[in-house]
Amino acid sequence: MRIGFLLPCLLALACGGGTLSTLDGGPATVPMPDGGSLTWTPGQFPLELITEAQAWRQVLPATYPGTGGHSGQRVRVLFNALAAPTYDSMMDPVQFQVGSVIAKAVVAADATPLDQASRYYFMRKEPPGWDAASNDWSWGVANRSGTTWSYSTMGRSGLCTGCHQGDARWDFARSVQVFRTQTPP
Repeated sequence: MRIGFLLPCLLALACGGGTLSTLDGGPATVPMPDGGSLTWTPGQFPLELITEAQAWRQVLPATYPGTGGHSGQRVRVLFNALAAPTYDSMMDPVQFQVGSVIAKAVVAADATPLDQASRYYFMRKEPPGWDAASNDWSWGVANRSGTTWSYSTMGRSGLCTGCHQGDARWDFARSVQVFRTQTPP
């Protein structure tokens, strides 16, 4: 089933099943596994992404301690449908497709529902050429204050890239190694 899901995605990208922007700030569009498409402006994260991420697949069945810049936080890592084939594959090294989004929800305890997270960190794979130093990932963070969310689009963030580049084998996504070593293949 993993191959059956991955193959159409790869064929769609290889055969021009979607369009990518010219990095002039125009929209990027990529095909989704369900036959639809996803469009966004590179470097920008819509507020709706917080709600969408709550329905995404969780990397591990449990909350685990964050590492690096996320130390001291309990996190749940979630990934969208475009990132799923990469997590499920045995590719080594890893390369996420454009449009893949990984979310890290910061929660108070293992039982905390995702809609009660205090913060969401996002990384999204942008079109080739976006930022070679970040391996074409853009970064964002959303913070909760009561019932209000504020967003900080970090775009080409040296702060995020500084830690994540140590995981170049995993395309800057440490959660891939966590997923593969703590769950059965």
